[in-house]
Amino acid sequence: MKLVLCYGDPSKMFDIQALAHKLEVPWFSSAIDLPEDATHVLWVSTHGIALGKVGDKMPTATSVDFLNPTLLYRLRTSGKRQGLGKAVGLDKVAAPTVLDATAGLGRDALVLAYLGCEVLMLEKSPLIHILLEDGLKRAKAAVSVLLNKAPHRMHLLQCDALQRFAEIKQGTATQPDVIYLDPMFPTRQKTAMVKKDLALLQEILGVEENFANLLQAARSCAIHRVVVKRPGNSLSKSLPVPTFVVPGKSAHFEVYVNSSFSSSR
Repeated sequence: MKLVLCYGDPSKMFDIQALAHKLEVPWFSSAIDLPEDATHVLWVSTHGIALGKVGDKMPTATSVDFLNPTLLYRLRTSGKRQGLGKAVGLDKVAAPTVLDATAGLGRDALVLAYLGCEVLMLEKSPLIHILLEDGLKRAKAAVSVLLNKAPHRMHLLQCDALQRFAEIKQGTATQPDVIYLDPMFPTRQKTAMVKKDLALLQEILGVEENFANLLQAARSCAIHRVVVKRPGNSLSKSLPVPTFVVPGKSAHFEVYVNSSFSSSR
C-alpha cells in the first residue's frame, strides 16, 4: 500500500500536517497532484476523515460514522438478551466492562456501549486508529437522542492486544470483566458497503494468523469470559471448544467462561 493524504479545506491544514507526521506519509491539497504510485488516499475534510483507493471519491471511501442510519437501526433492534448482548453477559449483569481487543471500525463496540457497557477499544493500526478517533470525536459532539451517552462509554487506545494482555498480567492495566475478539474473516454480509469496508480492513490489517495464541492470552486475562465472533454457524475446528455458543444470522459468538458474574457481584 502506498498511502497519501489529501485535504479539501484549508481550515484542515493543521490536521493534515499532524496526520502526515503521525503516519509518515506525504500530503497534497488536490487529488490531481497525487503521485502515480499512490494506491490509497486518506481524505480530510469538514465531514471527517475517510480512507479510500486512488480513483474513488471521498463519499464512497471508508470512514467511522457512528451516526450512519444502518448502524442506528442496529442499535434500535439490539437487546441485552440478544446476540452480542447475551454473549458478553448482559442478560446476567447490568454493565460489565469490556475490552474490545480487535476494534476494527468500532461497530460492535458502539452496540455494547449503547447497551450500557464501558468499552475500551484497542486498535494496533495507526491508520485505523485515526479513523476511529475521528468517528468517536464526531459522535461525542453530535446531538443524538438514540446514541445518548453511548459514545462517552467508548474509550480508544492505540495498542497491540498482546501488549495490553501482558500489562494486565503484570498488574499495570485494569483487568476487564469481558474480552471481546472479532478476528478478520471473509465477509458473508450482503450489503456492498459492509463488504467494501471489511475488505479494506483485511487489506490493511491482514488475517490474524496466530489467533489461537491470542485467544489463550485473552482467556488468562478476562475476569469472567472471552467472547469470539465467528462467521456462519459452524464451530471453529482449530480452537478450543467454547463453554456455550450464541447463534446469529451471519455470525455467531463462541463464549469461554472463566467465572460466573454472580461469583463476584
